[in-house]
Amino acid sequence: MSKLEERESRRRSAVGKFVEQTPMAAASSGRRGRPKENRELKKRISLSVLPSLYEDIQKIAYMQRKSTSEAVQEMMEEYRKRNIRKLREYDQLQGES
Repeated sequence: MSKLEERESRRRSAVGKFVEQTPMAAASSGRRGRPKENRELKKRISLSVLPSLYEDIQKIAYMQRKSTSEAVQEMMEEYRKRNIRKLREYDQLQGES
């Protein structure tokens, strides 16, 4: 067997092994990298705010070494905590409907 024939034979066997392997989707999730965690995903929203208010929030976030998004999220979480009763009332009203 010549060297060319040997190389071709090895190539065919390597390709054959590759073709015979189970597909990625059947073997795993089919995605590369770190597996997804079971956590709540963030939602992108658009808000209309006065430019002066937004600039001030950006400045405050900068001084706190946070992103504007983090600062707004913290404010929204605090707002939710202050209004927990209203959330419960809302849930009760929705349960009655």
